[in-house]
Amino acid sequence: MRIGVVVVQDVPWAEWRRRVLECEDLGYDAVHVWDHLVHRTLEPGEPLWDGFGMLSAAAAVTTRIGLGTLVASPTLRPPYTLAKQALTVHEISGGRMRLGIGAAGVLLDYEVLGIEPWTKAEQVERFRETVETAAAVTGLPLTLAAHGPRTLRIAARHAATWNVIAPRDAPPAEAVARAAELSGRLDRYAEEAGRDPASIARSVLLGSRDWPVRRSAAEFADAVERFRAIGFEEFLLMYPDHPAERAIGHGEAAADIVRSVAAALLRQ
Repeated sequence: MRIGVVVVQDVPWAEWRRRVLECEDLGYDAVHVWDHLVHRTLEPGEPLWDGFGMLSAAAAVTTRIGLGTLVASPTLRPPYTLAKQALTVHEISGGRMRLGIGAAGVLLDYEVLGIEPWTKAEQVERFRETVETAAAVTGLPLTLAAHGPRTLRIAARHAATWNVIAPRDAPPAEAVARAAELSGRLDRYAEEAGRDPASIARSVLLGSRDWPVRRSAAEFADAVERFRAIGFEEFLLMYPDHPAERAIGHGEAAADIVRSVAAALLRQ
């Protein structure tokens, strides 16, 4: 079982560094950043620092913890640029980069870039190109976020870890059932591609409005056990006080949730 923390890079460097070092000291497996130019949950003028830049800085001040993107966006970075940025973090950190890639569906990033949003078909094709380039150029184990049939097929071929987001609008049983159904599809696609489905680790980002798993360590642990029962082994916790909490209901969070989860699940 691995537990990581998404530490959104929307605070000054000194505070973000403190949060990352806290996660390392507490024994978490990895910290992850968002990858957007801006985000719809931010107020005008609020910062959202570059994810790979922040990970490079974190690589220089940490010694053990993994450093990841959840998830890198093909909208912002051509495939070889993304691959080189990931390899740079990997080099500075002594081999701790966790490269996560998604299919780039955030409309606001297109707006800021001044380009027409890609169609779903183009998003899938750009995702495929980025994934295949990263696999060939970096050699890094890839975490691929995929929910639809076309992106799941790409994940089935290339993912070392598959990541899914627990839905914000579903109670526990329904959220777990949805994840189990997607995991079953991934198994079938992996078999079709000639891969052992067991070679793909399963990862979930936890935190929702109807299932407030960050309210206490006990509730987070309950969610972990529910997902472990269907084959998941990596669990990602959102660091409290990030912009999505107040804007889109990422779930009520206890102020000490990072420390209490660590005490309950990491130091048994």
